[in-house]
Amino acid sequence: MTTTLNREVIRGASRARQWLQDNHLPYSDEIVLEASGREFTDGGHYGVEVPVVNNFRVLEATLGMLRQEGLPVTRFNETLGAFLLSDAEVKDMLDLCRESGVGMVFALGPRPEYDRKAAFYRGGFGASQGRRINNNDAMAQSAEEAIRLTEMGCRGLIAYDLGVIRLLSEMRTAGLLPADLMIKASSHCIVSNPLTARIYYENGANSVTTMHDLGLAVLQEMRAASPELTIDLPTDVYGTKGGFIRFYEVPELVQICSPMMLKIGASAQSHPHDPVNENTIRQRVQRVALCLEFLHKSGVEVKYISDLSAQRCVPVAV
Repeated sequence: MTTTLNREVIRGASRARQWLQDNHLPYSDEIVLEASGREFTDGGHYGVEVPVVNNFRVLEATLGMLRQEGLPVTRFNETLGAFLLSDAEVKDMLDLCRESGVGMVFALGPRPEYDRKAAFYRGGFGASQGRRINNNDAMAQSAEEAIRLTEMGCRGLIAYDLGVIRLLSEMRTAGLLPADLMIKASSHCIVSNPLTARIYYENGANSVTTMHDLGLAVLQEMRAASPELTIDLPTDVYGTKGGFIRFYEVPELVQICSPMMLKIGASAQSHPHDPVNENTIRQRVQRVALCLEFLHKSGVEVKYISDLSAQRCVPVAV
């Protein structure tokens, strides 16, 4: 006699999974993938973000090489902290981006690696806790840095701490910072699941750089949990962060996460603090070309971000 067996696997944590599913919360990594169906407010599914553009020389060279290759770039990131740059150099960078119609997002300088009151965070254990601000003086310095940068025309800031993001949001609401300022959560905020992303959005972040290794299911649920949040997703990472490259997944990523920024080029460096030379810039530009080639030859019908989108963070004249 032949016995027919039920081959469906019964999952663990079944009661929790059912409750989560019933309440439209993430419950499994094995879900049907679906396009988000969302675009930026003024149109487009994706933009291109190039990181570690930390001074005028690198900005000018990178922009020139991208233009020479006919490649688009939506915005650049300065990552070491704008307080390490003079007002004159910041202004030169903002002016070049504004004249070129390209965005520039500066990182706020006060954070643990520079803070005399945060020695704990420089140790092995403390470093794994993320770049949290732990004193009132550093909060005040973050606020001052935001005022300084926006007064020079900057319309995009990167913050490394949830409290600082909430502070910037309140300053924006109060009119101390511009209403069109884009506040971006760094990957050091460790946004690794949909509920954490939602918390950052609720506290004022317009954009989050996710942890680099998130799977498609998690990203899809993140988009569903925070429909208005721009997801900035690294397509390739520094050697010291794993060195992996996800170009084959880019078509799925754009469909699932849009509106989103493809954060391209980090794999040209081993560490974000490594010096950037012409060869590094050339490798970054090559990564941008390759990433977009994988997207275009997939046949997926998606549009580049509109020139009108505030998420481009193009500097304004002051």
